[in-house]
Amino acid sequence: MRDHFERMPPLPDESCPLSVPLYGADEVCAALEALLEQRVTMGARVREFERDFAEFIGSRHAIMVNSGSSANLLALSVLASRSLSSGLRPGDEVIVPAVTWSTTLAPILQVGCVPVLVDIDEWTLNARIDQVREAISPATRAIFAVHLLGNPADMGLLAELAQERGIWLLEDTCESLGSAIGERRAGSFGDFGTFSFYFSHHITTIEGGMLVTDDDRLADLARSMRAHGWTRDLSNRAELEAANPWIDPRFLFVNVGYNLRPTELQGAFGVVQLRRLDEFNERRRANAGYLIAKLSDLSGELRFVTEQEGARSTWFGFTVVLADAQTRRALSGHLERRGIETRPIVAGNLAVQPAFRDNPHRIVGSLGNATQIAERGLFVGNHPNLSQGHLDHIVEAFRSFFGA
Repeated sequence: MRDHFERMPPLPDESCPLSVPLYGADEVCAALEALLEQRVTMGARVREFERDFAEFIGSRHAIMVNSGSSANLLALSVLASRSLSSGLRPGDEVIVPAVTWSTTLAPILQVGCVPVLVDIDEWTLNARIDQVREAISPATRAIFAVHLLGNPADMGLLAELAQERGIWLLEDTCESLGSAIGERRAGSFGDFGTFSFYFSHHITTIEGGMLVTDDDRLADLARSMRAHGWTRDLSNRAELEAANPWIDPRFLFVNVGYNLRPTELQGAFGVVQLRRLDEFNERRRANAGYLIAKLSDLSGELRFVTEQEGARSTWFGFTVVLADAQTRRALSGHLERRGIETRPIVAGNLAVQPAFRDNPHRIVGSLGNATQIAERGLFVGNHPNLSQGHLDHIVEAFRSFFGA
């Protein structure tokens, strides 16, 4: 098996897909070991990954689920649980940036709350703090911050604001695993932080996700609601079973839950991948630094993403913003014809997407930056397996488009 991975040819320099497999023989062998032991549903390997992940992020608890989207759904569902006297209730408002992925907004609607969309900063692509302040109303019960494409948001100010107003704070860190603000990891500031281990993300379990929290009560609820709402993973399991002696404790349900459990194969992948994360992220940062340096003289044509002061991005993609929509479309076609895959800036302005436009929501201001980013922004892949040849091919493609 190891010979197979060693024999795999490298990508040609002229082929730059958005992502490539970042796993190798160690991950596959760990998954095969689980298969051969016939221990494949959530168990010891998942728990090991959760412990390692909590230590890495600096949180008390980590709860693994089957995707980053499920992590967002579970976080909102826990906060909407009737078990929390101060939890979210139907009609409550949750502030969220207009530029993010669909499954940041969808769970807000799925628990009966109202997303309040705010504009983003044109340089960092993260929510504007002044817009978040303006968005707060008597109905506001939570802020759902998003660290977009590896670039961490200003969590110090958002945490102060949430504490000042007595509202919940969540962090969607699905595209920014390992990013930091000062000495703290992104995802560790809020009541919940969520992460994704999708195939193309910073580390992969093929599909998979994680919630982190420092709150014992929230962690208990998340573990229960992750798996049917039963008591098996609760810290007060014995107490609940004693209060319901007529019910078989193996099938005692105390919360309305889901089945969002990961597998042992995913846990095995995660344990190995997490050990490689720092190396992966250093490579992502080096790639981005090289591309910016080589294209800096095109700053009149291209705008690059800016890190907040004291923050450290993990550059999920290499992102640029063009002068207008026509140039963006032309550049995208130019890059694609040269084998360089491109994508819009996440899902663009979600306020105009039919799924959210036609459901309850509130908009703050004009969302002008979100609209411009949707029309004028794109990113190309930035992963640890880009060679020097790939990077130079990307540089040449950009420069040839602008005649530089």
